[in-house]
Amino acid sequence: MLLLGGLLLSAPFLWKAWTSGHELNGKVAAFDAPSQRPVKDLLGCLVHRPEGGLKLTIMAENHFTDPARGIVVRIEPRGSGHAIRAWTGKGGALTAGETAQLESCAAG
Repeated sequence: MLLLGGLLLSAPFLWKAWTSGHELNGKVAAFDAPSQRPVKDLLGCLVHRPEGGLKLTIMAENHFTDPARGIVVRIEPRGSGHAIRAWTGKGGALTAGETAQLESCAAG
């Protein structure tokens, strides 16, 4: 019974570790910018779906993906703030609208 309880309590941490390790396989860096905005503001900005922008879904805490476009976006701690980082599949690129949204989120 204790083993099952321990497994259930650790499931979110195991899921995050697995997705973090596998979500970037075959991806190349496409965006990296610092931000001083609170994480909740960054989250709201990233999941907002402006015309021509990102169509992200939440994979895990501060990890987002657009499976149709092969884009992965993360909010990561950096210094006294955070960084917004994005990756695309090899040979892929962010559109102007996607880049504009990421820049806006970081600067906001």
